[in-house]
Amino acid sequence: MCGKMGFKSSSFLCLTIFFAISSSIHAFNITRLLGQNPDFSTFNNYLTETKLVKGINSRNTITVLVLSNGAISSISGKDPEVIKAILSTHVILDYFDEKKLRKAQGTGELLTTLYQSTGLAVNNQGFLKVKLNGEGVIVFGSAVVGAPKDDELVQTVLSIPYNISILQVAKPIVPPGIDTQLAPPKGAMPPEASAKAPVPTTEAPAADASSPSEEVTSPPSPSEVITDSPAEAPTADAPSPSLAPGPGDDEGGAADAETNHSSSSRTVVGLVGAMMCFISLLFVM
Repeated sequence: MCGKMGFKSSSFLCLTIFFAISSSIHAFNITRLLGQNPDFSTFNNYLTETKLVKGINSRNTITVLVLSNGAISSISGKDPEVIKAILSTHVILDYFDEKKLRKAQGTGELLTTLYQSTGLAVNNQGFLKVKLNGEGVIVFGSAVVGAPKDDELVQTVLSIPYNISILQVAKPIVPPGIDTQLAPPKGAMPPEASAKAPVPTTEAPAADASSPSEEVTSPPSPSEVITDSPAEAPTADAPSPSLAPGPGDDEGGAADAETNHSSSSRTVVGLVGAMMCFISLLFVM
């Protein structure tokens, strides 16, 4: 009887350690978590379109300030790079729940965001400040001097202590100057248009035209004939566009590497779990 009890206890301990190791190795998926609430679908789509998903999922500790579909509509007409920068300021590189936020506002702690890690932030654009308004509600704002701190915390969507916290805020946090800093200037010509060759004028043929007598009495010199003949040689040596690597080659290699890494992680976890189960059985016997 004692042997069976010991066997069950050891097996349970082994499984507990196994799942603990598994959860520490496999990170969360922010799009899957947000996908459970359709009111965050626009915010979720923007994370994918701006490629911020990879930067979020690669971290073990993070806080995401999400926006409802109605709240995020106020920035939907902005340039894609500006939208990406704004959403980056809604990703805090640490775990913060409501309790920890209240402590942070008391100490005046600056919250570091994902935008700060891009190297594009100036004048504290990559930091947030948290305060309590007159009603005792937690509010956020950019750490830029003079920026408003009035973005209220609506609710806690998800909280996994010391790993990920998803908090809903009332409106987007737009650091001052971020629009003009990243948006292209108005009236700027695209690179393709500025690179076009000028249209030839009608004066060029007239300048080269001459009387028939001059053409007969003045034949081209041998040196001119020699220099003109190999003019087409560079076009024959130009590389074929079909030989250039496709734009998806690097992405495909990165995806394969990520898949291999994930498979190897699962293999290691399986081996560790099996070894621990085997050791527990030896102790019981």
